[in-house]
Amino acid sequence: METVINDYVSRELVQDQGLLPLTDDTSLLETGILDSLNLLRLVVFLEERFGIAVGDADLLPDNFASVNAICGYVRAREPGKQEAVRG
Repeated sequence: METVINDYVSRELVQDQGLLPLTDDTSLLETGILDSLNLLRLVVFLEERFGIAVGDADLLPDNFASVNAICGYVRAREPGKQEAVRG
């Protein structure tokens, strides 16, 4: 999952090629990679690729701070996981 998300961010969202290669710990917020438009693009990608729904309440900096943070968020939201979390 980390590779898929890192590849997408690197290919589609990074404007400054000097930031590449990204590590999974690179701050997407501090580097300016994730602005409001790129966040929306990323959310659409995650919803389509991983079959999750990202609610407005989930659009928190902690969930999208890095590739690792995004993967943790997606894993918690994957179908079948939410029932376990709630139960």
